[in-house]
Amino acid sequence: MTAYLPVALALLGTALMAVVIFAPVPLPAAVTVSFAPPIPPAHDRPELAAFWAPPDDALALWPVRLDPRAAACDAAARIGLVEALASVGGVWACEVLRGALDDEPDAAVRNAIERALREVRPARDAVRRLGGYRDGLA
Repeated sequence: MTAYLPVALALLGTALMAVVIFAPVPLPAAVTVSFAPPIPPAHDRPELAAFWAPPDDALALWPVRLDPRAAACDAAARIGLVEALASVGGVWACEVLRGALDDEPDAAVRNAIERALREVRPARDAVRRLGGYRDGLA
């Protein structure tokens, strides 16, 4: 009985190695899908230019500083960007928000920017009092 155990283990190991060596090749990974809006192609036909034109309320250029594809985003998307920048709360985010305040044509988005700057300022002041920022950065 004791002679059969090593033989059985050797056969089991050989079978497992055969599975590892001769197993089918795994399928390639799935293609990554982007949910970003496509960049519209340039058209030579003037009747299609109005179709690809950004909406009238997308005149703000500040979202382009974050992503070039954000040039044609609407007011709701810009408010979402403001909220995201406010949650980041870094010095660079505050600078983007200050620049956006000068560039933004929509009153609702400007109000959101002002609210975000008021919310971020107390947190930055508290960090400055604790010595977290160097002079000139905040």
